[in-house]
Amino acid sequence: MRSRFGRFQGTLCHGPLQIAADDGEDLNIEAVMFLCPDWPGGNFIGYEGALDRIRFAVDPHRNRFYFASL
Repeated sequence: MRSRFGRFQGTLCHGPLQIAADDGEDLNIEAVMFLCPDWPGGNFIGYEGALDRIRFAVDPHRNRFYFASL
């Protein structure tokens, strides 16, 4: 993978992803994950393979992430 940190070797795999809800029900989807032991950044959710499978909105003023299944 190429990123702002440079180029990294890793493995793509499919697996379950749960997004916990403060209100309502948690969301469970199958997501594509990039596994790389040398990754220097923190965890992140990418668009392709994860967020493109749900409806979502971000409210930066309230620090909220809204989501629902498709």
